[in-house]
Amino acid sequence: MTRSSPTAADGPPRVRIERTGAVAVVTLDDEPRRNVLGHELRTGLRAALAELAADPGTGAVVLTGAGRCFSGGGDLAAMPPAGPAESAARMSEVAGLVQELASLAKPVVAAVTGPAAGVAVGLVCCCDVVVAGGSARFLFPFTRLGLAPDGGLVHSLVQRVGAARARRILLEAAPVDAGTARDAGLVDHLVPDPDVLGIAVAHAAELAGRAPLAVAAVKRGIREASDSLEDALAFERDHQPVLFGTSDFLEGKQSFFDRRLPSFSGR
Repeated sequence: MTRSSPTAADGPPRVRIERTGAVAVVTLDDEPRRNVLGHELRTGLRAALAELAADPGTGAVVLTGAGRCFSGGGDLAAMPPAGPAESAARMSEVAGLVQELASLAKPVVAAVTGPAAGVAVGLVCCCDVVVAGGSARFLFPFTRLGLAPDGGLVHSLVQRVGAARARRILLEAAPVDAGTARDAGLVDHLVPDPDVLGIAVAHAAELAGRAPLAVAAVKRGIREASDSLEDALAFERDHQPVLFGTSDFLEGKQSFFDRRLPSFSGR
């Protein structure tokens, strides 16, 4: 892996981008404070996502946290905000971050070891694949703190585990260990802690080899058209004819007949 310049404009780096081939590993790096998603880290992550969205050399992204904690979630020490205007600005910033991650056209793999709390679980749920180690724990402290879930969890957690299980998880506010998370569908691959990042990068590299326009269509379709059969069929009518006319479809078809791996161009 080669290290890029820090995303933060000055001071110690808060978000790191490291590249291995077509995969960009984005690390939340505020280890002394358990990678809490305060203003600086949220801003750095949004900048990293915008950079990678525009980078044609990036085919997939891995999101992880430095040290032994994915992220402690929101910065409780900075709460409550000073007033209604600051509260609204904070929630708008959180919403913007979640939307940028969820709408990234490229595959995103979460690599989780240690705790992931609150809004950080919302980021995990926005990822396309979740790889977790045995030390992973998912924390939903909202009803213990007197707050509503944030980070898009009332939507993304439902998509991951179903409405009934999401309701119970969010109301009970009990920690969810790695095995339970895997059984519930919150985690896709449960592996030993030392292997988490390597396996996440391997999954991301595999996904980076898929047709980019088709990947983007899958992600957008699930995000925007998965609520009903009618929405799904309308999405297909709008998008499949466009994909039929791409060079990538012709390459995919030819590689199928040639019995070789395709080489997609994103066109």
